[in-house]
Amino acid sequence: MVIVIIAASLSCDKIFPAEEEPLIVDPKPMGILDMAFVYRAQGVTADRVKKVELALAYTADDLYRGVFFTQTNVSDAVTHYRFDLPPGEYFYYASVICLCSGDSCKYAGFSGQNGILAAGGKVKVEDGKISSYTTTFH
Repeated sequence: MVIVIIAASLSCDKIFPAEEEPLIVDPKPMGILDMAFVYRAQGVTADRVKKVELALAYTADDLYRGVFFTQTNVSDAVTHYRFDLPPGEYFYYASVICLCSGDSCKYAGFSGQNGILAAGGKVKVEDGKISSYTTTFH
């Protein structure tokens, strides 16, 4: 009796669903932003300056307020950071810190011991292209 019930239920429904047509989706336009995070230490040894932050904002106002849509973990061992983004203009923020003691950091352009030096600017991403930029610290 159980076999008859199982056979009857299998005969009504397909075991495998019918193959569906693949869904064709237009790819969204995307580009690549390649940011070279570079700081050349002057007045202090390079091992006493460390990268702190690299972030992107949609507008200059967002950049000024610290409202970023993405941030990445930075490392002194890595120079290039890549972001996959829709085409458009963005603003970047990068910062480094001086870890020297005394006035060494001040003479190197930092605000003092453990001072942070920041850089920022506008970058443009184009569809299907790699846009390369380098941080500029003043």
